[in-house]
Amino acid sequence: MSSEKNLKSTSLCQEHLNSNAKMVNFAGWEMPIQYEGILAETKNVRSIAGAFDVSHMGRVKITGKGSEIFLNKITSFDPKAMSDGQAKYGLICNEGGGIIDDIILYRKTHMDYLLIPNASNTTEVLNWIRKFKYKEDLEIEDITESTTMISIQGPSSQKALNNLIAPETIDLKRFRSTNSQYQGYDIFIGRTGYTGENGFEIISENIIGPSIWKHLLQLGVKPVGLGARDILRLEAGLPLHGNEISKDINPYQANLERFVNLGRGDYIANVSLEKIIEKEKDISLIGFKVFDRIIPRHHNKILDLSNKEIGYVTSGSYSPHLDMSIGMGYVQTNESRIANKVNLQIRNKIVEAEIIKLPFYKRS
Repeated sequence: MSSEKNLKSTSLCQEHLNSNAKMVNFAGWEMPIQYEGILAETKNVRSIAGAFDVSHMGRVKITGKGSEIFLNKITSFDPKAMSDGQAKYGLICNEGGGIIDDIILYRKTHMDYLLIPNASNTTEVLNWIRKFKYKEDLEIEDITESTTMISIQGPSSQKALNNLIAPETIDLKRFRSTNSQYQGYDIFIGRTGYTGENGFEIISENIIGPSIWKHLLQLGVKPVGLGARDILRLEAGLPLHGNEISKDINPYQANLERFVNLGRGDYIANVSLEKIIEKEKDISLIGFKVFDRIIPRHHNKILDLSNKEIGYVTSGSYSPHLDMSIGMGYVQTNESRIANKVNLQIRNKIVEAEIIKLPFYKRS
């Protein structure tokens, strides 16, 4: 059980406490922020493999004959174009084109989908999509609290996964999924992740979650907390809801237009996004490196070289991969070119930075 009143606990909470993890309140869940240390855990994922408890992420089953028609209304891509066993990254936008959340959608069959929203957004996403259910023959079921989700990320993740489910072996392509078994229980496996590394995500019933977790650690996979996960996703140039994306940001400002498929009359954001794309983009998401060890923070101002404000920082951290401070943020589009020099106002200090191409890290 959670040690703080009203916090939700994952099935792995006791395992984290047994490992002396530092626990924090994250989106209403008691979650591990770190074990041996954030930088060490980041390096473990890049060099070996790390296991993350991501059970706080939402898991929503959408099943029934009307599933495809329904999902075509609410997702930024056409679910009918997906094949069975495919996963797809995309967005849920409101009617004005603002981003409610970014999601992963797994298609098991044309009548069986699994939607993964962000932890802090599960309730809002559920409330939003239920508005558009109408008369379709489908069921929407939130299975977040009845299941466990573990992510294995890193160069050795494939080996660890196959040792976990031995004697079975799987060889999934990226953004594909399959079913398997562990100790006689059904488990769902997707080759997806949020680190820029090769990796897999396992969804199981809560009863076997701790056994899977302990088995992975016995196989040499290192436990990793949310602190390292944030550095890894930033190095990979991946957006975070509440930082790079929100209802005030549209997909084109966030450079996510490749995940938007327009021309679908039933898509609720289609009209707004078609109007937005016709206009010149006012702000653009950029990545930057900092010529100083100081770490930029959310909402720090981005300035031009005459110290005129041109944007703001959305995320910042020290990057073990680059051995420097990095960040992402929004600037006026005419200032967003690669190699453009900018200044950052961090507290009362002006720090030099340079816009560089995202991602900061790309797996070789």
